[in-house]
Amino acid sequence: MDMITAMQVLNEVARSGSFVAASRKLSMSAASVSRIVADLEADLSVRLINRTTRQLNLTDAGEEFVLRSSSLLEEVEELRDAIKDRHDTPHGRLRISCVTGFGNDCLSPVLPVFLERFPDLQVELELENRKVDLLEDHVDVAIRVGPLPSSSLISVHIATQKILFVATPAFCQRYGTPKTLEDLEGLPSAMQVSGEWGKTHHFRLGEDRISFDVPRNVTMSSTVATKNAVMSDYGYSLLSDFSVARELEDGRLIRLLPDYEPVEQPVYALFAHRRYVPRKVRAFIDFLKAEFRQPQGRGKSPR
Repeated sequence: MDMITAMQVLNEVARSGSFVAASRKLSMSAASVSRIVADLEADLSVRLINRTTRQLNLTDAGEEFVLRSSSLLEEVEELRDAIKDRHDTPHGRLRISCVTGFGNDCLSPVLPVFLERFPDLQVELELENRKVDLLEDHVDVAIRVGPLPSSSLISVHIATQKILFVATPAFCQRYGTPKTLEDLEGLPSAMQVSGEWGKTHHFRLGEDRISFDVPRNVTMSSTVATKNAVMSDYGYSLLSDFSVARELEDGRLIRLLPDYEPVEQPVYALFAHRRYVPRKVRAFIDFLKAEFRQPQGRGKSPR
């Protein structure tokens, strides 16, 4: 029996919750997955999974096996990567999870430069605002915006964004150009809200720090969708500086309330804390730091 393969299969079955889902992830048949688990149980002389018509549940022995074998698999992968990286250029698959706004406006335009530099890499970019588990979701690097809850992940500060009040010239002609937050009351708006992010934004006016709770007449989870709504002259919005830079420059959008200075929001690249960081991850992090010109340095994530 190939014990490493058996450990990989049982770990994926535990993560996926079914033989069929695990087989898709592992690119093998469901029958093969079932046979490998059965062979492992026979070899260990213990049941690892309780099977019903609706679900699979790990036994106590199965939970212990998955817990201990997952650490062993990580060590095997680290050893494999370390030896291969001694002589190889970055290669293989690099999976990136990135918040949609930064991914659309900042990351996707520079990825071709990264791939030209490292042609042996295959990049998979998932644009999503949900919280991901880097290990369970097999993600190499996640890019997130704003304060991060505490965790064991490593964070690298790669960029900074500001959230700006914007509207079209036609909107200002119709409603007048707002000068204060009070002037915004009752005006139509389109706001980006994703989970808890975007419900409140913070500004400085002189020495005062001001919190602004966004109105909810129209909310969207996508930066692109929100900007499209604003560009239709419907209402004003709060959008990141990098997402509206071109529209502000060519006059299609106007910055409102410029005296209200946005509190900057950091953009982080996050990756798992491991004794050995794969070369493809190190190469990507170095690229991000150089591309977005952030000071070098790495520290424990406050997430």
